[in-house]
Amino acid sequence: MYSRIIATLSLTLICISPLRASDAYDRAKEAVEVSDYVEAVTQIRLALKEDPRDEGTLLLATKIYCELEQADSALLYGTRLYEFDDDKPEYAWAYAQALVLAKQAPKAVAMLRRIQKQSPSVETSLQLVSALLEADSVKAAELVATSAKKEYPQSADAYFALGTLYAKYKPQPVLELAKNNLEKSIELDSTRVPAHFSLAEIYWKMANREPDKDLANELFRRSLIEWNKVGQLDPRNARAWFEQGKIFYLAKKYRESISALQRYSELRPGETGNPIATWYLGKSFFELQVCDSAKVYLTAAVERIDSLKSEAAVMLGKCNVLTRQWKDAATWYGSAYQANRGAETWDPNDLWFYGTALVMAGDTTNAVSVMTDAAKRDPGNCQFMFRFGYLLGMKGLTTQSTQIYQQRLASCSDSLNGKINMFIGNNFYQDSVVDSAIVYYERALALEHSAYVMNRLAETYGIAGNEVKARELYGQVVTAGQAASAEKGDKQAAVQAILKLNGLDLTSKKYDDIVARCKTGLTIDSTNHWLMLYMAFGYQGSGSTENACKWYKEVLKIDPKNDTAAKNLKALGC
Repeated sequence: MYSRIIATLSLTLICISPLRASDAYDRAKEAVEVSDYVEAVTQIRLALKEDPRDEGTLLLATKIYCELEQADSALLYGTRLYEFDDDKPEYAWAYAQALVLAKQAPKAVAMLRRIQKQSPSVETSLQLVSALLEADSVKAAELVATSAKKEYPQSADAYFALGTLYAKYKPQPVLELAKNNLEKSIELDSTRVPAHFSLAEIYWKMANREPDKDLANELFRRSLIEWNKVGQLDPRNARAWFEQGKIFYLAKKYRESISALQRYSELRPGETGNPIATWYLGKSFFELQVCDSAKVYLTAAVERIDSLKSEAAVMLGKCNVLTRQWKDAATWYGSAYQANRGAETWDPNDLWFYGTALVMAGDTTNAVSVMTDAAKRDPGNCQFMFRFGYLLGMKGLTTQSTQIYQQRLASCSDSLNGKINMFIGNNFYQDSVVDSAIVYYERALALEHSAYVMNRLAETYGIAGNEVKARELYGQVVTAGQAASAEKGDKQAAVQAILKLNGLDLTSKKYDDIVARCKTGLTIDSTNHWLMLYMAFGYQGSGSTENACKWYKEVLKIDPKNDTAAKNLKALGC
């Protein structure tokens, strides 16, 4: 009984195993018929696993991997197929496509010539023309194509071969001849999809070369008609969507490129598609400054295309700057900067962006280094030179800050020049180079009125020993701050000027002037406890104890921890 069961199971397994291979093959074939190559490759793998030596499976696998442009796999199965029967034209055609895809066109040419000699056909001629063109044997390809046209005058393939030849002719395409032959191919067989999208490409190229605007528009219209026909005949033709997207990309029509290439990506998801599509998509979104989408595709391009890693990283850096993702921006720019051993080939703006990202990410030390490089290459960038000078000043690198500001003044003339002269004055002031500080503060005032600069200039004159000039400037600031039209900044500057004058008068014991000036100041800022403190000093110095006590108490209401007011109040016995 047990032996019967085992025998039955064995028979069942024997029956099921080939059935599975056949099912997978059939599903792969059905997927190819509707251009669903993602499903096709999944099923063909199952079929190959079940029967890796089946010729039909190997043929279909070679075609699928050629369509997916996976050269290694196409060549692997194409080679196995050809080894089964090297005289069978259909096998030779598939193998030739795999060889051309794998950059072994001369080998494909030799094989196809032998097949053509044994069994001449228009399909072999077509394959041979493609292989010869890839092998840069243009004249030989022309001979084969024209001979095919004579031998097969009613063959759509023959005209398609000639159209392909002239489209790829060297040193430059012969577009009119390519167009004529492709149109004839379509006339003979209107369902031939490759002819439609090759013709669409030709119309597009002709439109771009045409100086007559009306004719160029008509050629462009015809190109779109051909793309639409491709979509109608084979809506899942991924190569057509890719070529269309590439053409739009090269023509800088980025929105149209994105639409076509996203459809291509749907048909060729993940690693089943041409990785350059991720680059075209990333660059297109980048050019449109749609950075969230650009980041997705540029990151994929970095992962899949070594030669574009650095360029894509720079774009990712800029996109992250534009979206204020400072750490990510610094990281991406940094990786590209290191890969380039600097940034000799960068747009100088990207150096400035990199420096800005470093600043915002908290790495000001490296930011200074990068921006120093940017300033050498692009001293005329007015906006960034201003920011860099300011950064250096904030870092206490006053000499370098002044140099950058002076470079900017030499290259730019705009509304910021007054502020730049002021910042240079501040740098010299900080370095105690008083005479130079005065020069730049005066230049700043000549360019634009600024109560703040007048106070700084007055203070600098005071340090230089010119009290008369200092008092004159402080007085002008106070007068301006009392005006009905005075802005908040002018009023604040006036209060500061009063406090500075009070300091001078306290030393020279001009107590009545201090009191009078503080009354003026309190009309500008009635809650300023420093004015109140000076008011108390003035009254105390002039002998008015009652008023002094009153104002010390007012100070303590606003600033209860003011030791000076508390001590003086106690000393006066109030």
